[in-house]
Amino acid sequence: AGGVYALALQFQESVETVLETYGGPHENWKDTFGEPRSEEDLVTVMFKTVIFDPAKAKLLDTDKPVRFVLGGFDGALFRGYTLVLDVLKKEMVAILDKVHFELRLMFGIYVALLLFGFYFVLFRRTISGSYSHTERARDFVQMLPTHALTRGEVQLLKDHFCGTKDDL
Repeated sequence: AGGVYALALQFQESVETVLETYGGPHENWKDTFGEPRSEEDLVTVMFKTVIFDPAKAKLLDTDKPVRFVLGGFDGALFRGYTLVLDVLKKEMVAILDKVHFELRLMFGIYVALLLFGFYFVLFRRTISGSYSHTERARDFVQMLPTHALTRGEVQLLKDHFCGTKDDL
């Protein structure tokens, strides 16, 4: 009912009970589980002689804390931790997928804004500049001294430089 944490506490209490009941003196206990070990320590044999005592073998079937510790409580603690890790991994993947989507969306918006800015700043400015240059060219042609030219030549110059309003 207490979940994985309660099961972990129960396992720790059972191990302490077994150690206090059947282990050596409390002063000889070492808490070196989390300490780093060299490769030599991992390869070194911990026991030189193992003696089977049939009288104590019955203990495995009768003592509940010993059965709980040796049986690994049917792996419930490790399965519980695995389930918690699975949930955390699923959440992490979901969060990272969402972040990835949002980053791609922000990049798309950034590119769209660049294109929009390019269109309005550069393209529109260039077009309006070309219109103003066209007007200046027309004004220049209007100021040309055309009195020395024939009427046909003047019309040819006007048609070439000024065009009509439909040409714009």
